[in-house]
Order: sequence, then C-alpha cells, then structure tokens
Amino acid sequence: MDAALWGLEAAFVAHPAPQSLAGCPHCHGGEVSIADTDPLTLALTLGNTVGTPDDLRALTPWLLRTALTDERVDLRTVLGRIAENWATWGDLERDAVRDVADAVWSALLDMHPDAPGGATAVAMLDSVGALGEPPARLIAIWEYKEIASADHHLAELVVDAFYGARVDPMILAWAHAGTQRERLARARDRDARERWVGTLTAACDLLD
Repeated sequence: MDAALWGLEAAFVAHPAPQSLAGCPHCHGGEVSIADTDPLTLALTLGNTVGTPDDLRALTPWLLRTALTDERVDLRTVLGRIAENWATWGDLERDAVRDVADAVWSALLDMHPDAPGGATAVAMLDSVGALGEPPARLIAIWEYKEIASADHHLAELVVDAFYGARVDPMILAWAHAGTQRERLARARDRDARERWVGTLTAACDLLD
C-alpha cells in the first residue's frame, strides 16, 4: 500500500496541490482553504462547487489518502469522482490510481472478512468498481492469493450473492467456475477446525 501511495504522489508531481480553492460564493463564500475545510465536505464538493476539475486532478493523491484514513470519506465516492474526470489524464496518472485500487483490494484479501474493521469482498468490489473498468485485474489478484483469508472472502461472496448481494456478472461467473469450486473444497478441508469453516461449507454446498 505504501509503495502504491508513493507511486501515486510521483505520478501527479506535475500537478502540485493548491493550498486554497475557488468556492461557489453562494455555497462556500468564495475562497476555500484546504487545510481549514472538513475533508468530507471537500471530497464531496471538489471539482463541483469547490475548485475545478484540474484541482480535483491535482488533489487526487490527497483524496485517495483521505479515503483510506478517514472513515467518513467513502472510497467509492472518491473513485467515482476520479472516473468522471480522468478521461483526459495521462496513462501514468490513471495507472497510479489503478495501482492504489489494486493495493487496497490485495490488502483486503490478506484480511479475513470477520476481522475488526474489515470489509467484505462484495463491498470492496463495489467501491473499486466505481472506476468503471472490468474486474479482470481484481480476479487475477484473487487467483494469485491462495491463502485462507482470500478463500474466506470467496466463500462469503458466493453466499452473499446467493442471498441477493449485487456482484459483477464477470466475477460471479468466475466464482462459480469449477476451479473455484475445487479451491473452496480444499479450503473447507484445510480449515475444518477454524471458526469460518461454516461459511466455506455453505459456499461449497451452493456451488455443488
């Protein structure tokens, strides 16, 4: 994660972050100081009633760091705002944003979904999906992560999808493929004494 965030800062070095922004005189009373503005308010209004799309571009490293450190700032909202504006950005900048999203996803798979402060795969896929791109990179990371926590996330996704959670069709098709059924069966046998074996067993039953 640290490497991805460092790469993000480096990718946007040609667009230094401003200290203040022009705000809508009716909504914000004119000039807005970044240091004195609530991060949630700024994340929601940047490039709209506060600042310009160019300001949003320059503050993208700040926005993503804030989304990862301030629980009030929603990652999906931030990535969605970026996706609305990044069509004219350079490949280096867009790739740096993707690298951060991939790092967040990878970190999620390293943590069991029932860990304190953890998120489910369904929720994180929804957040990262705000970039509007196919989930092939995320699937590739998931396939590489043959560890208990990633298996647990896969099982939870299968169960959540069965009960109506919204899942990208490409990911759902991958999760129901024979390779993933075999993976979950191995995980169920391996983790037979773990507290999450019930989720693994339920997922295996749903895929049979």
